[in-house]
Amino acid sequence: MSLLKSADDIMLRDTDGQGINFCFEYDNETFSAFWKTDKWQIIDSYKIENEDDIKIICEALRNVHQVQNAERNGFRTAEDMAYEWVQHNLAYEMLPDDSGYKDNAKDVDLNPDDQGKSLYDLFVDRIK
Repeated sequence: MSLLKSADDIMLRDTDGQGINFCFEYDNETFSAFWKTDKWQIIDSYKIENEDDIKIICEALRNVHQVQNAERNGFRTAEDMAYEWVQHNLAYEMLPDDSGYKDNAKDVDLNPDDQGKSLYDLFVDRIK
């Protein structure tokens, strides 16, 4: 069940005044989001599972900083960023607790290079 109606609902705020460190509220929990060169990193993103809410969060992030698309000729949409996030969540859910990859899957990095990649594609990229 979706908890959000709009991007305003997460109360995204810049915590460092530099446009790099952010936090937002979701389901009575505070999450950290960091803007790094052309990517958003959301800490403990696996805890947010509702795809509609993930799209709204991605839209809120896009409103602050846009991520380039894979071709570097435009910007990613909230929908395709949400797809990547869901793939990370699936990886986190499927990986055994003792897997080193599980720790990497708990936080999502929304970047140009992972646009449109399925769980399988992400896995293949990581084991190369």
